[in-house]
Amino acid sequence: MMIISWFTENYPPNKGGMSRSCDRIIFNLRKHHTVNIYHFTNKFKAFETVAQLNGSYTPIPVFEDSSHTLNTLWAFINNCEEVKKSDALVAYGSHLCLKGMPLIAKWIKKPLITCFRGNDFDTAIFSQKKQDVLYAIEHSSAIAAVTKEKVDRIKALQLDTNIFYTPNSIDLEHWQVLKSDVELSETYKSKITRPANAKIIGLVGYLKQKKGVDFFLSCLKKSPLYKQCHLHFVGDVEPHITLLLEKLNISYSVTKPESHTDLMANYLMCDAIAIPSIYDGMPNVIFEAGSLNIPIIASNVGGISDILNTNNAFVFNALSEASLIESLRDFNASSSDSIQQKTVNLECLIKENYTPEHETANYLKILDKIDNHEN
Repeated sequence: MMIISWFTENYPPNKGGMSRSCDRIIFNLRKHHTVNIYHFTNKFKAFETVAQLNGSYTPIPVFEDSSHTLNTLWAFINNCEEVKKSDALVAYGSHLCLKGMPLIAKWIKKPLITCFRGNDFDTAIFSQKKQDVLYAIEHSSAIAAVTKEKVDRIKALQLDTNIFYTPNSIDLEHWQVLKSDVELSETYKSKITRPANAKIIGLVGYLKQKKGVDFFLSCLKKSPLYKQCHLHFVGDVEPHITLLLEKLNISYSVTKPESHTDLMANYLMCDAIAIPSIYDGMPNVIFEAGSLNIPIIASNVGGISDILNTNNAFVFNALSEASLIESLRDFNASSSDSIQQKTVNLECLIKENYTPEHETANYLKILDKIDNHEN
């Protein structure tokens, strides 16, 4: 059994897909190894370690100056035997990890696994932080990338040969639909104001710029679906999106789920889920909607294209107005049997290839390789 020191900015109680994924991965890895979490957060007392099953949790304070944050972390690690005796370090996303962990791993002479998840690679590689990313890639013992596209782009840099594809997963037991979930979704649906017989299209999560919402709205306005749909935003919506919705006169509603049950009900009230990303990792929304048999309208970028195709979703070319409008038209014109076949195909694919067992096996393979190399 290995001892792993896992560093991240993305872990509960933080919200978002990366935090949920981090929690899921660590939970399953702890069935095989000891995983001690070092979480960059100011939500708890700094450096106060809490024992957990097969591991521990320690908050690392975050300051406005990232250099001060990392120097503070180094002062802590320099006197922390728990980190020094670990068999491997993991840097899970975020700029603090990319900037600090490759150096710290060298200083304490430990192997480092760097995980590229959502947009951490995408935003940093074209910014002033580029050198941090390149250094992290070159000086990691292994790279875990959540999409095939990221694997290919990192390999093309020729800085590291130990690059692994580590896609997301979903525990389907947590997404079994109960009668009460359906009833709650019907209650929610009855409370929103929308055009008669309008199809409800959901957009779920923190809808950042990369999610392509502006582009989706402008195309929707030009599509046959425009007067026959209602957009249901489940999560945070930036003010300029609200202004654009009003300007385009698009029917919409916004909600922030307070629980897992609440989230499921909001999914179930939708006739489709849209993921119009310009660039992306591997959104949990794909797995959540897929497990609930809700059809998906999505762009063919990042990890989305690893999973979705014309057999299991309505896929369009990113930033192609004609392609998106065609997908919206296809969805609107498709029979219920045709749509159901797509959702069944996606559900089967998820059950076969994107389980927590598959995900955990991918990380265990990397850890075994590092362990064998060190020994």
